[in-house]
Amino acid sequence: MKLNFKEMKIQAGIADTNCYLQDVRETFADVIYRGCNGIAALELARKIYKSEGEEEYTEQEIGLIRQAASLCTPQFIESINEMIKEEEI
Repeated sequence: MKLNFKEMKIQAGIADTNCYLQDVRETFADVIYRGCNGIAALELARKIYKSEGEEEYTEQEIGLIRQAASLCTPQFIESINEMIKEEEI
């Protein structure tokens, strides 16, 4: 599955009427780096940090992304879930 953390669509509010694009590579890589355990998490954090746009992620990596997102704000969780859902279609 291809995801783009350089231009991630973020919901501006609960009403979901406005969105904006944001580069979340460093911020989200830091969440994974500080909040998840294991070498797979370390490699994922590095992969996201060094990404230059759309990158291919495995099912294992998607699981870690969802796990790390659960440590973030509801706004970020919904944005991650929406990005993944759009790619699944």
